[in-house]
Amino acid sequence: MNKKKIIILIIIILIIAIIATFLIMYFLKRAKYVYDVVDVSEIKYNVIRVDGKSGVIDDNGNVIIEPNYNVIQIPNPSLPVFICMSNYNTEKKEYETKVLNDKKEQIITGYQTVQAIPVETTNDGIPFENTVLKYKKDGKFGLIDLEGKEITDPIYDDISSVTYKEGMLLVKQDGKTGVININGVQVIDTEYDNITVDNYYDANTKYQRTGFIVCKIEDDGYRYGYIDYKGDKILDTDYTEIERVTDIEDEDIYLIAYKDGQAGLLRNNKVILNHEYEQIMYYANNDLFIVQRNAKQGVVDGQGNIKIDTKYDNITFGGIYVNATENDETVILDLNGNPVSDEYISKTPTKDGQNYIVFGEDGTYKIIDGNGNIVVDKNYTNIEEIGNNNFIVASDRNSGIIDLSGKSLVELKYNSIFEIENTELLQANISSTSTVSLINKDMKIVVTMDDANIEVGDNYVRVYSENENRYFDYSGNELEAKDVFPNNQLYAKKKSDKWGFVDKDGNLKVQNDYDMVTEFNKYGFAGIKLDDKWGVINENGEVILEPTYELEDYSPDFIGTYYKSNEWGESSYYTNEQ
Repeated sequence: MNKKKIIILIIIILIIAIIATFLIMYFLKRAKYVYDVVDVSEIKYNVIRVDGKSGVIDDNGNVIIEPNYNVIQIPNPSLPVFICMSNYNTEKKEYETKVLNDKKEQIITGYQTVQAIPVETTNDGIPFENTVLKYKKDGKFGLIDLEGKEITDPIYDDISSVTYKEGMLLVKQDGKTGVININGVQVIDTEYDNITVDNYYDANTKYQRTGFIVCKIEDDGYRYGYIDYKGDKILDTDYTEIERVTDIEDEDIYLIAYKDGQAGLLRNNKVILNHEYEQIMYYANNDLFIVQRNAKQGVVDGQGNIKIDTKYDNITFGGIYVNATENDETVILDLNGNPVSDEYISKTPTKDGQNYIVFGEDGTYKIIDGNGNIVVDKNYTNIEEIGNNNFIVASDRNSGIIDLSGKSLVELKYNSIFEIENTELLQANISSTSTVSLINKDMKIVVTMDDANIEVGDNYVRVYSENENRYFDYSGNELEAKDVFPNNQLYAKKKSDKWGFVDKDGNLKVQNDYDMVTEFNKYGFAGIKLDDKWGVINENGEVILEPTYELEDYSPDFIGTYYKSNEWGESSYYTNEQ
């Protein structure tokens, strides 16, 4: 092989090595923030609580673990992994633990303790990390999966969850804190005295893009920095305070950071506003910041452009108007700081851009058109647009709904009216009688019920009281129970003020003998109420517990002869206690 070919070969090898190194670094970095968070869709096991002790039942109501333990954790209720705790040691501040399966066999042995890791907020509502556990060995903690396979060595002083960051874990070593993910990959080195999250949330990614505010204690006090959700350091710990502007949904991260008591605005690590303000406040409706310097306020945009100089004693937004006060005199400005000659101090465009909701110095709201002509003038104390040129209005603490002509669509008699998220419905409440009404997009009341509660489920809205139960789709069309629960065999049916059960064809299967019943739950059990006491019936129509329990719940949930309580510990449990 001649010299030229050797050189070419060496160059090719070097290029391949560089590409391989790049790929390795890329995938190592990606491993920090790419991990599988499992959503538990099937709950097969639940904790029971009897006489102050905990056990486990399955989805048929069979007792799997007798209630003999102080605490039982079920990290993933679709799997038979039960962490049973007893004999609390006050010196060590820990329980004796053993992990049992559904055959009462001890699994995951050889450790001082094994514990589930509590999590405050999860996608599936399970209050633990549901794929990993922490174990203790030789006085140190490590991470294992639910089969007992070690993910990390026991090298940590403690392991705990990161608030609002399912799949991320705080770890402590030698008095310092860092972050790993559930794969055991180091996301943030253990070099900080404290780590919190910035609480960023958006509807698509939820808390996935939540970043970290890290803290070191220096000789001159606490110093904060910022690390994004990928584990990339954005700001060193040079700041006395940091907060993220969580209302800005953007790939870029906007941070209000203080140095020596002075606030500045940064986009990622680029300074937008220098650290020369006492306060910076973001207002999402106008996508603008009110800034304060030398006790005077002004307005800037997200690019750092000054819209209104910092010369006013106080600034508030009134829709597209700015109320700026100087020497006890208030001037009305537009969002660019230009004076506005208007009798109104607040002006908010309607969604069609053709009209405005305005607020005057007399404390009342009106609607005007683009030429300033009054369209609605009823001295309302609040007007809120809900689309289609319809408006929730308030007067004398009562709320109703009008259209753009001022015509009343929903009577002005409710204490509150608001949109039910992700539906086309409005909920209207009267507090004195606990009355709930549902209003559809045509502003028609589809149901009114006294002493009522409301529940929003998958593709349905339920309105129920002590003796009534009705279902509606997200548009307000009434549904039958068989539409809501197509897999059930029996359905609640009321006749002559008494409740029983029918099959899908309407054939009576359980006589109408009860004052109230529930629909059958996913476990195949329903509640039956008679003389203010609840019992249980199974999906074959067999009464497995005569009405016995005196419960305040209008719609109790049962597994076998146990009812659900929400009064204990990190999660709800089931019990058979009166």
